[in-house]
Amino acid sequence: MDRLSRFFTWLEDRAEAPRLLAIRKALASDPSALRSMGFVCREHAERIPDRPALRFESEEVSFSAYNEGVNRYAHLLRGRGVQKGDVVNLMMENSPDFLMAQGACAKLGAVGALINHHLEGEALAHVHRESGAGIALVDRASAQALAPLSRELEGIEIHAEDPDASDERSHLRPLRDELEEASPAEPEIADLSLGDVFLFVYTSGTTGFPKPAVVRHLRFTAGGRSLAMLYEESPDDCAYAPIPLYHGWANFVGFAPAFHTGACFASRRKFSASAFLDDLRRHEATIFAFVGELCRYLMRSPPTDRDRDHGLRLATGAGLRPDIWVAFQERFGIPRIMDAYGQTEGNVSLQNRRGRVGSVGRSAPGAHDQLRLARYDGAAGELVRGRDGMLVECRVGEPGELLSRVSESSAMPFDGYANPADNEEKLIRDCFEEGDLYLRTGDLLRRDRASYYYFVDRIGDTFRWKGENVATMELEHLLNSAPGVHETAVYGVRVPGAEGRAGMALVVPEEAGSFDPQVFLAHATKSLPGYARPLFVRVADSMDVTGNFKNRKMRLQDEGFDPARIGDPLFFRDDDAGRFIPLDRDLHSEILAGSRRL
Repeated sequence: MDRLSRFFTWLEDRAEAPRLLAIRKALASDPSALRSMGFVCREHAERIPDRPALRFESEEVSFSAYNEGVNRYAHLLRGRGVQKGDVVNLMMENSPDFLMAQGACAKLGAVGALINHHLEGEALAHVHRESGAGIALVDRASAQALAPLSRELEGIEIHAEDPDASDERSHLRPLRDELEEASPAEPEIADLSLGDVFLFVYTSGTTGFPKPAVVRHLRFTAGGRSLAMLYEESPDDCAYAPIPLYHGWANFVGFAPAFHTGACFASRRKFSASAFLDDLRRHEATIFAFVGELCRYLMRSPPTDRDRDHGLRLATGAGLRPDIWVAFQERFGIPRIMDAYGQTEGNVSLQNRRGRVGSVGRSAPGAHDQLRLARYDGAAGELVRGRDGMLVECRVGEPGELLSRVSESSAMPFDGYANPADNEEKLIRDCFEEGDLYLRTGDLLRRDRASYYYFVDRIGDTFRWKGENVATMELEHLLNSAPGVHETAVYGVRVPGAEGRAGMALVVPEEAGSFDPQVFLAHATKSLPGYARPLFVRVADSMDVTGNFKNRKMRLQDEGFDPARIGDPLFFRDDDAGRFIPLDRDLHSEILAGSRRL
């Protein structure tokens, strides 16, 4: 870091250090602050029994009722032989029951494996088996997906809220009936340490099947308490997170801080842009925990004169893109936005505490050496090492892969994946000095002189064309501002006989059927160098996203620009004609034969 960078960082630290130091002192001076979820659940039921703990759509659950539900799940599981350290698969849509089952695992010292209820087929069977669980708790919607997998999951006892569970021919046990029979009395809480494993949270599985990342009680508890202090959260707040609870942002950024504070947590089974403002008003929400794509969906909804008629004081989450940040904040009148960066399996946590537009945050004062940006060669697909054999650190403003040091003195412990063998793929040794060890995030970021970081792209998404590296997210930021465009997803596709991958953009117009390819080309020509302009365009009514609201780019890359596989309108950038032209099967054949200039 050069002298000017150090000076800017010093100025920022002078302003931020007192606040962060106060958080650390508060955690150190309050022993109850680091009590595991099971103990906190019981204490809230005794101290604030009638205060609302959860609001889900039209349902409200007090801390007393929540604790009783947790106890019923705990007695059900203990009656089936679950003990400390045993794994319990939890496969449910967002609901009070999801969080009650999670709380039961905390009281028993069991490990809750949070299963993505959007999975199907072999991927779903795989995650159930690989967790090592002998029992699964499943809601009605998820039971339908599990029904065809009976033989593959014979070793797992499945308790499902399913209308056919009482059928003698079914291997499912009737969860709702069992809960009604279970005792609401306080069970004995397991003797556990904060270092014990609490949850398995599955990564998205962009390569291969999803893998379970380890979340210990310490991370859930200390993280929840720290974020609550950072958000200045009080028992009068209500945090609203309409994203899946099996995902880290809803559970750890939305629920955990609210729960440890004694505040209310609100959610819904599935995100709805049309219900967003009604939910905020009904639940009296003051904090909105988001992932960036939700904000884009909200911006696509028609403006109303009640867009600011709510009580939000803070929106916090990950992935709010710079191209809509200011417009989103102004339209909905949100006083403060705090974007962040983190990985469930990693030891990285950045918080944009000052709301700098476009930034994912900066490391805490005194912890700047924890993070490094290392130069990455996109063509070779590897980190760059200098003549001395060490990695080359990026200059200010230069994109590089974000690395986080793994050592006993690290600000956050590295817990990684449940299978230690999976961790080796994420670690790299002898980076900046012999013997050091760093976590590879797989993400390209850059930083400014004040040590604020900005997300550039996923390494797997960046592609190379005409001898140049193309960062897809940076292109999307620029193309999203094209007239008549709501959203784009940029990815690289293989063209036979051509080096690298050509750029292709899936475009969602602001209004169906209104896409003008020539206006889009004019915007791309004005905004982008030639190598970065999309060669192919695919027009769709909406994005195809995962349960975590991530674009399914692997599927798009696989389908490529083949009109025989794609029903959406396709266009090819004909540089000879200076325009986009429809891409049909004849033109596709010409491109494959190499008779069209790329």
